[in-house]
Amino acid sequence: MARTASPSTRPLRVHLENLSTKDPVFALTEALVRRTRSLHPDLRASVRFSVGNDLEAIERSLATADVLVTSTDVIRHPRFPKASLAEAAPGLRMIHLIGAGIEGALPLDWLPARTKLTNNSGVHAAKVTEFMLMALLALNNRLPEIVTNQRAARWAQPFTPLIRSRRVTVVGLGDMGRGAVRAARTLGMTVTGVRRTGGTMAGVERIHPPAQLRRAVAGADFVVIATPLTPQTRRMFDAAVLDAMKPGAGLINVGRGGVLDDAALAERLRDGRIGGAILDVFDPEPLPESSPLWSTPNLIVHPHCSSDDSANYMIDTMGLVCSNLRRLITGRPPRNVVLAGRGY
Repeated sequence: MARTASPSTRPLRVHLENLSTKDPVFALTEALVRRTRSLHPDLRASVRFSVGNDLEAIERSLATADVLVTSTDVIRHPRFPKASLAEAAPGLRMIHLIGAGIEGALPLDWLPARTKLTNNSGVHAAKVTEFMLMALLALNNRLPEIVTNQRAARWAQPFTPLIRSRRVTVVGLGDMGRGAVRAARTLGMTVTGVRRTGGTMAGVERIHPPAQLRRAVAGADFVVIATPLTPQTRRMFDAAVLDAMKPGAGLINVGRGGVLDDAALAERLRDGRIGGAILDVFDPEPLPESSPLWSTPNLIVHPHCSSDDSANYMIDTMGLVCSNLRRLITGRPPRNVVLAGRGY
């Protein structure tokens, strides 16, 4: 039978499970726990942290955990007890994933009904805005083309207009998309968006539904893909959508690699129908050495590091976790809960 002890009668047990194969930027360590305790002193009496590495004692840790903080790589690891999680972690109330994308954990049929799954949406906002400023300016100044010419020792001068008043369409207006909107508005650009739920947003001139994607991208000088990967968005940017883009327009992908047909994009970069692209995400990752994208002209391969602040990413992550711990302690639902039917 599942434990029913109230969190008010004992400290919450929060376990951090780390994989040593992940980049140190994402490390869940004892040092991070000490920093978290110092930054959130109000939780010292009500929360007890533990740290595990490479699932060496994962079942012992889960047996007493109320909250698990980890990555989708841990969830997919063969030693993680997905099939028996309800029994292995009888008191587990929340799993927090340290990334925004959750496709690696799908489908969520392994998640006990009593356990909420939350993600890191919001932590990337400041860094992705900086990246978008850089990427939009780079495309406007035709930097991918300049880099291609440099590799060929070809002197060519692609003179370009100011970016002010140029138009960008942002597809997906979540954490990443809002960063693109902020960057574009800072640069004086006109912004349109595409979002499943429609509605309005400050700084966005018009929001189209996904059914109007071709119309939305048709008049844009730049298109930003910032949508999560779901069954509905997989290969959303196929040849037909790419052909609907304005001739010579630029493309940025910070969503997920599976949203874009890479082969169709490469063909259009080679013949100039698309003027340049900056891709931060790929399918698969890491991008294989054999991928033709490495040698595609007018393309910058940006290896999935657009939105992770090397100095503060995990500190901010634990700040989000602590905010949700306070909500659990006071009986309120956590924020950033992933909905299985929605896929994010």
